[in-house]
Amino acid sequence: MARKPAPKKPKTKQRSGGGGFGLSVALAIAALLIGGGLGLYYGDALSGRQEIAVERPSAAPDPSARPAAPSPGIALPQKPAPEPAPAAPEATQPPVQLQPEPQLASLPPQEAAPVPSESDPPWRRNAVPSTDSGGKPRIAIVIDDMGIDRKRSQRALALKAPVTFAYLPYAHGVAEQVRKAHAAGHEILVHLPMEPSSETIDPGPNAMLSDLTPEVMAERLAWNLSQFDGFVGVNNHMGSRFTSDAVVMRPVLEELNRRGLLFLDSRTAPNTVGYRMARDLGMPALQRDVFLDNTDNHDAVAKQLSETEQQASKYGQAIAIGHPRDATLDMLELWIEDVQARGFVLVPLTALLKPVQPPATAGLPIR
Repeated sequence: MARKPAPKKPKTKQRSGGGGFGLSVALAIAALLIGGGLGLYYGDALSGRQEIAVERPSAAPDPSARPAAPSPGIALPQKPAPEPAPAAPEATQPPVQLQPEPQLASLPPQEAAPVPSESDPPWRRNAVPSTDSGGKPRIAIVIDDMGIDRKRSQRALALKAPVTFAYLPYAHGVAEQVRKAHAAGHEILVHLPMEPSSETIDPGPNAMLSDLTPEVMAERLAWNLSQFDGFVGVNNHMGSRFTSDAVVMRPVLEELNRRGLLFLDSRTAPNTVGYRMARDLGMPALQRDVFLDNTDNHDAVAKQLSETEQQASKYGQAIAIGHPRDATLDMLELWIEDVQARGFVLVPLTALLKPVQPPATAGLPIR
């Protein structure tokens, strides 16, 4: 009796799609060594993954915009995930949905800045020099909550790019940690604790609270700004309630302006007044475009890095904020070399500033 031919196995369709990191062979091998093997693949993200809460809504295509960067995808490690970072003493706020608002990124790249001198304000004097981007899209990466988790904060210093680090003033040994960050060539911010919307969340000691007297508010601000030096400015830690209150934000920003510091609005609330008020006061100000790790896994961080590239391609520059977490650092270590090879320029935060004219008249309304 003749044998029946063995049934043919159905062919599996290989996933294809919208791009990836475009890793070289060497970079792909490096990916396999991190965390037991991060299997990078080209295509859409895995089905059923959690979505980042802070996202830009889709907009109509802009014919003058540069082509959007390809969207990376990443397969999760197949071995047990690494141990989570030790819990910090402060809690983080839930993410918020924010509307896109083009900021300084809509302006052309800054011309080469003069060499800073001792007479310059701290935001310029303490800035890390930046080379001319040659018209390429620029990205500034800011890592918040530095100093509490010392192991991962130290790991972040090894990132091979001019990352800007925001240190919590109450972190143990913060002055020495900042000194090492300076030595590694990074810009520094004071990650100023501010009042969140939820009364159950503790922003940490000496936080700026809306019910403080002006005297106590001034004392707390001075304390937070005295724990280390060499910083270019301040960004808010939490602060969804505080940054939404123009009455309490104004004296804080006025003092920062008097001291010659910049303000980066982390935009933890959709109705924050921080960025626009700082601009009205005539001080150097910027605002966050993308949160990298509201969802703490590799795939989510990769998705947000792609979003950052798209913002930089469209507006010429973008600011992304992340945290010293294993998934975030894993992805940044892979992404930093590759994104620069694809035509983006990574810069310190101050490189994105343009000179700000003082208000034409006193008492400008808060928009």
